[in-house]
Amino acid sequence: MAFFAGCGAMEARRLAKAFRDNEAAACSAMVRRTECDDINVGSCITPGSVVVPTALAAACENDVALERFDRAVVAGYAVGVRLGRALGGVAALSGGIWPTCFAAPMMAAATAAVARGFDRDGVSSAIALAVARAGGRVGRPAGAPSGRWLAFGDAVASGCRAADAAALGFQGDPSLLGRDWLAAIGGPAHIQPSALRASETDELSATGFKPFVAARQTINAVVAFQRILAKGVATEGISRIDIGVPTANAAMVARRAAPGDRLSAIADMHVQVAAAALRPTLLYSVERDGEPAADLIDYAARIHIHADAALDRYMPEVWGARVRVQSGRRAVEEFCLAVDGDPGHGDATAMLRAKLTRLAPIADQPLCAALLEPANDEARRARLKTLWCAMRARLADAP
Repeated sequence: MAFFAGCGAMEARRLAKAFRDNEAAACSAMVRRTECDDINVGSCITPGSVVVPTALAAACENDVALERFDRAVVAGYAVGVRLGRALGGVAALSGGIWPTCFAAPMMAAATAAVARGFDRDGVSSAIALAVARAGGRVGRPAGAPSGRWLAFGDAVASGCRAADAAALGFQGDPSLLGRDWLAAIGGPAHIQPSALRASETDELSATGFKPFVAARQTINAVVAFQRILAKGVATEGISRIDIGVPTANAAMVARRAAPGDRLSAIADMHVQVAAAALRPTLLYSVERDGEPAADLIDYAARIHIHADAALDRYMPEVWGARVRVQSGRRAVEEFCLAVDGDPGHGDATAMLRAKLTRLAPIADQPLCAALLEPANDEARRARLKTLWCAMRARLADAP
């Protein structure tokens, strides 16, 4: 869904051209730039954008069994989520590291290695070779096409190359992946090396879906505001909106959208809440104008964002929000700790179907919708092959 929703944009087509030699990397970058892919909140990792295209490429090109494809996806998610937690999750993001870009080489290497049937030593070598390539600091490149997505595609391609090298017998240093390495990349204050060990939580089922296109840090506040409107509070009668968010997220969501920077408009909570009030359909737009319309800017002046230390107790697993609106003499407050699409909350499949009709081009909706339907292994395998062929065709069509 994310791929087809965003593949027609100029920036996505440039990415397709930039990664002509690595289709998995191209698709990964194109998916991640949409901001409508999945996320594991506790680790601040969006694993699907890396793992699924890499697994599709490796499985379809090598004609592997469905069971191996499934194991490759599970392995990629596990590696990414554990690395993100070990680095400190949202604390690493606050420190200037993009956790998913940091973990992308290792996720891609693990996914490709398992999909291609490497033994334990081969998988270890692939991950170890990828570790030596990891970084994660990309700054804030603006404009379009943005170097942010180029760096992301490079990180995925690097992991794929690590798996190729491991297949040729190259070996890395598995001992590199540890406390000292994490501290050198993210600083010693927030790292959690114990997260690298096997956990009791299934990383795949602990990953959730966003109900609309947004930085995940903004979503609980937007949903809380939507719930207030659903109680009959008229948008035009609201004079003030106070939003409390966890301390670690406050600075990011309060940052104003910058002209020409599409991603900043998606991450600006003022714009997101104003859109929920005035233009709800905008929440499902992948391609945003970096300079929001005047009516949104005017409405956003009513919004005041602050750090709410009471929400810190739910971190890092929950990025909660408290929203209070003043409408005349009436004050209404909503406290939101979970939204539809979060692990174990609501009907994720129903939410995805609704999201699909708003995001993907009509011609691509049947293919995406079929992937949400139950199927036996033979049908699933056929659907995955059809999906990858369709994605590859879009890459080849990029002018």
